[in-house]
Amino acid sequence: MKKSERLLAEKFLLQRIYEEDPDFVDKTMEAFSLSRSTVYNYINRLQDTGELERVGGSMPYRVLYRTTRFTIDTSKESSEDRIYNRDVAPLLEELPLNVQKIWRYAVTAMLNNALEHARASAIVVVVNRSRLSTIVGVLDNGVGIFRRIQQQQREETGETITTGEAASLLFAGGYTSLPERHAGQGIFFTSRLMDHFAIRSDMELFTLNREDAEEVSDRFRGTAVQMALANDTAKDLGEVMARYIDPEEGFVRTEVPLSRIFGGSDPVSRSEARRLGEILAGFAVAELDFSGVEELAPDFAHELFGVIARGRPDLYLKVKNANDRVTAAIRRAGK
Repeated sequence: MKKSERLLAEKFLLQRIYEEDPDFVDKTMEAFSLSRSTVYNYINRLQDTGELERVGGSMPYRVLYRTTRFTIDTSKESSEDRIYNRDVAPLLEELPLNVQKIWRYAVTAMLNNALEHARASAIVVVVNRSRLSTIVGVLDNGVGIFRRIQQQQREETGETITTGEAASLLFAGGYTSLPERHAGQGIFFTSRLMDHFAIRSDMELFTLNREDAEEVSDRFRGTAVQMALANDTAKDLGEVMARYIDPEEGFVRTEVPLSRIFGGSDPVSRSEARRLGEILAGFAVAELDFSGVEELAPDFAHELFGVIARGRPDLYLKVKNANDRVTAAIRRAGK
């Protein structure tokens, strides 16, 4: 078998193992017309190169990552592009150009948040690489992103909000604790570019996917960002941004996962609807994803679709993944 064919077979094998497919040997044999002994030769080679580890059990192997870690002293370094170009870019130079562009945007955006918003004295960056994917963590010892938002909201409105409400302000994009210097788009676009994106701070977790949401049992004082992306992704930085940015008007389209904004609970009150309306201020189109929302209380539905929507004809609310009960509640509220 040619080297290029062997590399494809090895990557296929690694993917099956990563997905914990119990038939990883048979499927690799079938996909590439290989003998069982050849597949096990590949497995042995991948163990020798440090890409696989034998762990035993029902899934006897696991994919290994090469880990690179470095610490930034923010009293000496303040330019996220220099940090990226020096420390991160050389680790990713073998990836396709579209993937390198995404990582440059995402990592510099998260470094900028840590440098300018977090008031951190130190930032730790961890880069984990395998043949399949790359995982980058950016951790700082600053004030904590949700606590920073709470502080800014108290200063602006006099109200004390929960860390969950602080996290909800990030879903639509456009929110920043430094409006005079930032547009509040970095987290929004990075979360849409990544296959996996999560922010943890205090005892709160921000993530778009309900599947990634989990109970946080211990407190993290600063902010920890984790990003993961397949090395062969077809995602394109410009194409993803074009979904939300108008060439003339700018960032005017957004999307909001309703179940994540309200912490996994079905929205019920008018005040919740009003807070959502405030989050959507400045947007022309908002796609509301109702995945995971089982019921929509009449008060919430009427306030959002009967009061706010009618009072803002410049805002188009696009409904997505609504079940029959939610659809009926929206229809009644709009009459």
